[in-house]
Amino acid sequence: MAGLGQEVRTNWSLRARMFGDVVVNGSNHPAWFFEDITQSTFGASGFMGDRTSIGAHIEVPEGKLIKIDFNNFSSMNHTIHLHGLDVDQQNDGVGTTSFEVPPMGSNTYEFVAPHAGTYHYHCHVDTVLHYVKGMFGTVIVRPPDSSINKAWVGGPTFDEEVLWQTSAVDTTWLDNLLTSGDECARFAPDGFLLNGRQSAAAKNDPYSRIDVAAGKTVYLRLVNSSYLWQRVDLGGLPFDVVASDGRPIPNPINATSWELGPGERYDLMFTVNQAGQWTPVISYLDDYTGGVVNTVESLITVS
Repeated sequence: MAGLGQEVRTNWSLRARMFGDVVVNGSNHPAWFFEDITQSTFGASGFMGDRTSIGAHIEVPEGKLIKIDFNNFSSMNHTIHLHGLDVDQQNDGVGTTSFEVPPMGSNTYEFVAPHAGTYHYHCHVDTVLHYVKGMFGTVIVRPPDSSINKAWVGGPTFDEEVLWQTSAVDTTWLDNLLTSGDECARFAPDGFLLNGRQSAAAKNDPYSRIDVAAGKTVYLRLVNSSYLWQRVDLGGLPFDVVASDGRPIPNPINATSWELGPGERYDLMFTVNQAGQWTPVISYLDDYTGGVVNTVESLITVS
């Protein structure tokens, strides 16, 4: 079944919250996030409605006017920066060039959804800290007919769809900081996450693992929501890189591993014709040496 289980619509309502948590190395740590309240009651949560460690993802139709009502239910200023969506300055969510939304305040962002593809959003107040705290999510622009099994008009179709948002956290920052300062001069991540989960949990997470029948095509959306470069491999399975930062790649690239930088998005497609199980690995890379700092794993099961 294609799609990520989210309704494609033009009107959204997101709320900033600062009471979340994330499990890192067996311990709970504070986290901040955005929640979707368009069709839910007070007390909803972030990504896929079942975690408070990263924000909800939203899905919109190409070419339509999109409105995001933002309600800041927290004690600090926040914004929604629409990363890669090419909106006008007033709706870009960079506080220094537009506006910040104060505690218990609200505002509406408006933009016309661009080409169908994978995009990103995050808070742009004290970004160095708020990003690590979990204040980000994904924007998926669907084709104009809101199709959930086609990448873009005239683009490839698929049978299953998965969204991987990667992040790295420094639990010292999570536990002790409300604003960035000298402590943020050194980022020493000790939690490496996929959709807000470490490896053991990610392998059991229905939104992070990949379960597919043999011969079916998977569309995998990658969003690097961390400050580190990453290398992604699918346990040795080959794949095609079909889109970059919301735009098709004219000649898809066949590969068995792929690197993406902070804030980048890539869309991959693959088909496995035999039953089996594979362990994808996302390696977080050192900026200076290119060596592997740490990893997070998921699971591909083909029946």
